Amino acid sequence: MSVVTQLEQAALSSPLKLETAQQSTKLRAFPADASIVLIGSRGSGKRSLGFIGATHLGRRFITEDHYFEEATGSSRGLFIRKHGAQEFYRRNVEVLRQMLDQNRTGCIIECGMASLAKDAQKALFEYSKSNPVIYITRNSQRIRQLLNLGQEEASRLETADLAHRLCSNMEYYNMHDPSCDKSDGLATPPEHGSPNVSSRLKYAKEDFSGFLDFLTGQGVIRSGFESPFSLAALPPEFRAYTYALSVRMASIPELDLEQLEAGADAVQLKIDAWRPDIQKFMGKQVATIRRKLGVPIIFHVEEYVFGDAVLTRAEKEDIYLGLLEYGLRLGVEYIVVDLQWSPDRVAQLIQRSGRTKVIGHYLARDDINWGWEDESRMIQYRKAQNLGCDMVRFVRATSAESDNVAVRNFIRKIEAIPSHLPIIAYNLGPYGRASLISNRIFTPVTHPTMNTTVSKSQMRRFLPTAKESMDALYQMSILDPLHFYHLGASVFYSLSPAMHTAAYQVCGMSHDFVSLQVSSVEDIHRLCQNPQFGGAAITQPYKVEVTKRIAAKSYHAKAIGAVNTLLPLRMLPGAVPLDGSTESLLRQANQRSKAGPVVAYYGDNTDFIGIQTCLRRNVSPRNVVQPSKTTGLVIGAGGMARAAIYAMMQLGCRKIFLFNRTIEHAENVARHFNSWASGLSTDGDIVRVLKSREEPWPASFRHPTMIASCVPARTVGNEGPANFEMPVQWLGSPTGGVVAELAYFPLITPLIKQMRSFQQDSNIPWVIVDGLEVLPEQAIAQFELMTGRKAPKQRMRHEVLQEHHRYEHS
Repeated sequence: MSVVTQLEQAALSSPLKLETAQQSTKLRAFPADASIVLIGSRGSGKRSLGFIGATHLGRRFITEDHYFEEATGSSRGLFIRKHGAQEFYRRNVEVLRQMLDQNRTGCIIECGMASLAKDAQKALFEYSKSNPVIYITRNSQRIRQLLNLGQEEASRLETADLAHRLCSNMEYYNMHDPSCDKSDGLATPPEHGSPNVSSRLKYAKEDFSGFLDFLTGQGVIRSGFESPFSLAALPPEFRAYTYALSVRMASIPELDLEQLEAGADAVQLKIDAWRPDIQKFMGKQVATIRRKLGVPIIFHVEEYVFGDAVLTRAEKEDIYLGLLEYGLRLGVEYIVVDLQWSPDRVAQLIQRSGRTKVIGHYLARDDINWGWEDESRMIQYRKAQNLGCDMVRFVRATSAESDNVAVRNFIRKIEAIPSHLPIIAYNLGPYGRASLISNRIFTPVTHPTMNTTVSKSQMRRFLPTAKESMDALYQMSILDPLHFYHLGASVFYSLSPAMHTAAYQVCGMSHDFVSLQVSSVEDIHRLCQNPQFGGAAITQPYKVEVTKRIAAKSYHAKAIGAVNTLLPLRMLPGAVPLDGSTESLLRQANQRSKAGPVVAYYGDNTDFIGIQTCLRRNVSPRNVVQPSKTTGLVIGAGGMARAAIYAMMQLGCRKIFLFNRTIEHAENVARHFNSWASGLSTDGDIVRVLKSREEPWPASFRHPTMIASCVPARTVGNEGPANFEMPVQWLGSPTGGVVAELAYFPLITPLIKQMRSFQQDSNIPWVIVDGLEVLPEQAIAQFELMTGRKAPKQRMRHEVLQEHHRYEHS
């Protein structure tokens, strides 16, 4: 019998039992640098996720198996053969305790089979009081296939695995990643965590990186620091007119979620039915929403989740709060707490909420004895505030149109209170739509494709879609139609208007977006002085020159020295837009979709986001960025080349070479970045210039594994097409890498043709990224900066492909 099997049987026969009262010690308020521990069964994907997490957070990756071998001088199998099972169990737990105690910060720790032992689980439980301990789950059938298990063995493994839930404080459902279906093997890093496999796992990277950003708070801190206009800098509850798509958990398997993304700032996941495997099922649905829609989740347990079960109020409260506790384990961004339950129990739940925000909720289904003017509403508001809720929601079923005026007066009354909680308040029923339209935070909405599903509460039939709500705001002149532009010397083949226009249409916005050829920065300034100017995409050759006319820039634009996104700054009541303060810019950001005199400009850069996203998504674990080793190569010296250099630096690359036909331009760009990044590298300059295509690759540097070609394939202004091909002596990486071609007219450039041929002849795993993969990623970020709305990503990606196809065949 194997060591693993013995431990599984031991866990099954004597699972760890913890007192319910002890669970309240798990507060989930972790220091940002607290080490993160991953536990779970064999085949759950802990090691791959651990490697992804360590790379994303820039942390040391520790695997228990490798740590045991270093601590004891032998592998687990050899140790048990030499010393016997009893001594192995003792030493195994001892090593695990040592591993945890000595690595409390700055690490991602993957626990192997030691986590099945009772004493090890006690140690993990204690560790969970100060650090995140994440239980990784996965589809049981997938684990069975990966491990080639029989039914009996698989059942034993699954039962033993449940003990992990008791010694952890977070949970993550590891969805299957179709990007690795054709890869060699299981894409699992080896014992020591070195990247020597070649699966991309691109969806898993995005999913788990986002989960860790939320858990550590890194995502909000980073985005807020970088740009006050980013969506993360201003959470949905502080933005004007945000929408929560209301989705029943039981209906998710029947829905094509990607069709539902338009206009949703969040998804309200309604836990609507009990089932024996409800915890794992909820985990899977949360993971599905994250992957398909990528928006915050509002976790809402419905009263009818109890079904027809005959339960006491105390039993219902236990189940209800237990389900909300599980939502906290899953790391959802928001939970809805019905404040009809015991204040003490609710306060304890809120204390354990960590980074999850709590929406205190009051629902009145009977409109006879419930009025918006009643003083009891203010008492309920103060109760929510005293309990520690982050916001409060009042919902009333009504059949009186006059209640819509009453609810607006109630909201104004709350907003007049200094330092008030964000307030959500609306009526539901045949006359409630006007109150839904005027509600500003997380208005519940439906989607046309969901009309065939049946809501148990029967309230969905009263909900508008996000598009209908936005349409109404423009019709009522609450929001203004604005003009957006793509400006440059050669924009005839621009795909931007198609992408942005399609996004406006699907989101219900009354804006327009056109491409205009300009011959100077003064032309740009004149166009952008229109009071209805909403924003402009700036392209060659003005990305650097236009920075001279900008009053405030994002952190990125300053670092890159180039701008591709221009936003208006208007004179707002009580605001001085020219002071450039974060508070002033946040106020400007919350007035997007409002017209008015333009007094200054804000500049940002999303080019680097498109490049960075595609490089990170397509780099293999074998070529993961290591600052002391990884080399990047950028072709060109214009605004896009600057963005590519910055993208590589953001990924951690500290050795970047630049090649351009005009050496002087390349040297200017190199000086800019070496001056800006002085101190980031201990090996001298970060950016170095290659002066000739004929020179061999510098012998003291590794060959590049990240390459970005940023030269146009068509004539721009007085510049002829580059038609660049890579010197073969620069393609010496034995592990291949990623080549991103940013040009897309024509799509198959000389470089793309060359790399496809080289890849085939050499059998080296180069990943080739064309311009149509990069373009929509930067446009998505640009749309969100310009409008303050979540972009309909799938629609924009689809539209760019369709429009490019029309151009190529016209």
